[in-house]
Amino acid sequence: MVLFGIGQIGCSPNELARNSPDGKTCVDRINVANQMFNNRLKGLTDQFNSQMPDARVIYINSYGIFQDIISNPGAFGNYFLTKTFYIHDFPEQH
Repeated sequence: MVLFGIGQIGCSPNELARNSPDGKTCVDRINVANQMFNNRLKGLTDQFNSQMPDARVIYINSYGIFQDIISNPGAFGNYFLTKTFYIHDFPEQH
């Protein structure tokens, strides 16, 4: 079984639009809550693995994955972080 941690909801477009003072700065109070949840989820994953030796539970650090993208967008091609795109932006595939 795989358990995914919560990503940086405080950096989502919705939160940036609604709660960021400048529309660009991530909302720390939300991200701190996400990290608290993820820490408990990671602990629960470890607990499951120790209590159920025949099962394997894996924790995926989604928060950390998105932190890498936000911190260094150029390494991932910053197209998606700098431009709103629509389906018509992509050529049709035949």
